[in-house]
Amino acid sequence: MCAGAGAQTIQGSTPAGNFLDVGGVKLWYAECGTENSSRAGVVLLHDGLVHSVTWDGVWTPLCAKYHVVRYDRRGYGRSQSSKDPFVPEDDLYKIMQRVHMDRAIIVGNSSGGGLALDFALTHPEMTQALFLIGPVVHGMASSDYFNERGNQNSAPSGHGDMEATARNWSRDRFLVAGDDPRARKQLYDTLVQNPQNLKVAGELEIRPSPPTVMRLSQIRVPTLVVVGDADIADVFAYSGAVEAAVPLASFEVWKDTGHLIQIQRPAELVSRFNRFVSLIERQEVSLSDGQLGVYVGSYKLFGRLGTLILNDHHLVLEFPGDPYYWLFAASETRFFLRTDETEIEFRKDVSGKVVEMSIYNSDGSVVRCPRLTPE
Repeated sequence: MCAGAGAQTIQGSTPAGNFLDVGGVKLWYAECGTENSSRAGVVLLHDGLVHSVTWDGVWTPLCAKYHVVRYDRRGYGRSQSSKDPFVPEDDLYKIMQRVHMDRAIIVGNSSGGGLALDFALTHPEMTQALFLIGPVVHGMASSDYFNERGNQNSAPSGHGDMEATARNWSRDRFLVAGDDPRARKQLYDTLVQNPQNLKVAGELEIRPSPPTVMRLSQIRVPTLVVVGDADIADVFAYSGAVEAAVPLASFEVWKDTGHLIQIQRPAELVSRFNRFVSLIERQEVSLSDGQLGVYVGSYKLFGRLGTLILNDHHLVLEFPGDPYYWLFAASETRFFLRTDETEIEFRKDVSGKVVEMSIYNSDGSVVRCPRLTPE
């Protein structure tokens, strides 16, 4: 079934999709990349303003490499609104079932990132990794500034002026960074042509209990968070909470972009996503705790002290004040990270004692860290 009449795209053309009935509510979805069953599954979850057309700029290149599905959440785009309370994670679960996707890398922007985190807790067996773009974290309160900004932008909708509301959001300095008339026009046109997007309040969504923010440490999959430097402070707070609590999380700030990175910087986003996937799909060599234990100890990194511990059959590198770095074995002496293109190699002396840890950074630099404690 083709997309509903009047639905417009942000970049290029939106593919014909289908509808899935979930409890009497029709959800629009589209998938691609089904010709190769060995491809990684990827789910794209849109933000709270723009429906799934927000992914138009990345759709074609992602479809060339992965089995991808995107859908319009309830009330957005071509999907029907809900009249009764519902659990958003259940909708995502049923969409994945429909397209025979047992496990996927979940990509979420803004409130879509919040849904991705909720889903990872509800269905860890279906979550391979998380790629979050300016995510929300459910259970964290928004600031007064954040709420006032939303109220001001949406104020014209109170008397039915949806075009003025769309104009306010398209001019928002946090959604789109700098002077980017192309992105702002695309955002404005999409909201004018889909005014229902501006009416979704989310009051019927049933959120996880206990709240997700209290359970972030239970998410055990590689997680990359990217945020535009022009985004609002609340998003940095949400992202910091993810980085601090999720064991395998990494956090990047991108220059000269706002909240909707997939609209402003689609090609760069695809490139970064591809590198992320290559890391999470990299095969790990199985080493015993005895083999790993020889590296446990303290190492000197310039004026800092780094400590390697053994946790859950993995080495974990700790620096005071930094997140923990979980290491995965590429060989008996070389290790890699799941969210960063950094590698670590250990050197032994002629007697077999570990004497040095070398950190190979993604920029090509190498840092030598002598070991300080005996084996």
